[in-house]
Amino acid sequence: MNQLFYHHQLAVIAADRAHHKGEAPAHFDLPNHYAQRINMFREKRGLQPDFVGYSSAHAQQQITAI
Repeated sequence: MNQLFYHHQLAVIAADRAHHKGEAPAHFDLPNHYAQRINMFREKRGLQPDFVGYSSAHAQQQITAI
């Protein structure tokens, strides 16, 4: 689980940097991919899949709200 969290955090940092540089987001939302994998990991162990995570779509929503 820690490895998934680690890779999710790296993906969030990379997405945030790309966003601040004005680069187009990748066609594949890596932070969301890791959030889904974390939730699958949690479900298999009988836990609630309530890890929301972060994705480039969330970043776009925050910007348009400002």
